Amino acid sequence: MKSAWRRLGLRGRLAFSIGAIVLAICAVLFVAVRHEMNDLSTVITREEAEEGNPSASQPGQGGAEHIAPIEDAQDDMERTFLIATVLTLGAATLLGYVVAARTAAPLRRLARTAAAVDAGDLTPRTDADPSAVAEVRVLAEAFDHMLDRLDEAFSRQRRFVSDASHELRTPLTAIRGQLEVLGRGEQIDPDEVRHVERTVLTEMARIERLVDDLLALARLDEGVPLEREEIPIDSFLRHLAEADPGVTVGELPVGRFEGDPDRLAQAIRNLLGNARRHSGPGGSIAIGASAERGALTIWVDDDGPGIPAAEREEVFGRFYRSEDARDRHSGGSGLGLAITRAIVDSHGGRIWATESPLGGARVAFELPGFQAEDRQPATSHH
Repeated sequence: MKSAWRRLGLRGRLAFSIGAIVLAICAVLFVAVRHEMNDLSTVITREEAEEGNPSASQPGQGGAEHIAPIEDAQDDMERTFLIATVLTLGAATLLGYVVAARTAAPLRRLARTAAAVDAGDLTPRTDADPSAVAEVRVLAEAFDHMLDRLDEAFSRQRRFVSDASHELRTPLTAIRGQLEVLGRGEQIDPDEVRHVERTVLTEMARIERLVDDLLALARLDEGVPLEREEIPIDSFLRHLAEADPGVTVGELPVGRFEGDPDRLAQAIRNLLGNARRHSGPGGSIAIGASAERGALTIWVDDDGPGIPAAEREEVFGRFYRSEDARDRHSGGSGLGLAITRAIVDSHGGRIWATESPLGGARVAFELPGFQAEDRQPATSHH
């Protein structure tokens, strides 16, 4: 019985359920009407007996003839009720099937789309019918939205793997080339060996930085919890600037921010390193901060070529390089700003790029939850 019910499907189940409900209602009405007619016959018979009608009180032909019209009416009622029940049941079952078919159509499309997605194709969509019932339409739209996000996530993942493979292939190819050149020599030249050693170590260092950046992004993508603690912002930023000679420190707000100091330090070092690469040797780099309405804004300025307005959002993408920074020998992996954005996002903040007062680029980020203090900050230059 259960297996037969499962094979019916939504249309069959709904049609069968509506038919069963109609049949049950008709049966209840039939029993109720039949009961009322039986009661009416009994009452009529009793009343005639009380009035002294001998044909009603004595069993025989006369009483049977008197009751016959009531029995005929009962028979007519039963036949009429049976015909009406059959017609109503058929109409209700057919109507239930039609309604179920219209209701199940979006669900069948949803099932076909899910089967296609399970086979590896993320392009199909359910394309919800605006005339469908609200619940089914909302389900179909939510399913399509989920597929859009999955498609975008898989596309990003494919691009990320492709870019990472390309970035790793470049230094590995350089290392292999140097070793092949060294291996073809008949005599080992110490100067050539040292040159190969320097080249290999440089490329290995680049690989190590890239692997470290990839691991950092992976941990951030996994949503590893932040190790929050109170950070004195003025001394924190000043210490980071002192570790990078030539960085000018602007006015800093005095107060505390609750965040992960290691990740915030990594984000700021990424910004300082990015500014250093673009400003070049002897370039000017400055770091500063401000606070307003409980929000802390930190920025890093440089006097480099700046970032074109059309690229100011794209620079935070993974493995993105602007046209003036395509050379991998600059030391960048194209992941620094992407890591910084992920760190800022994990703290509930936002990051952006704009023009710098120094003539180059300014990369700034804002973090909520800053608690200001009353003492006056000091300003120093390095």
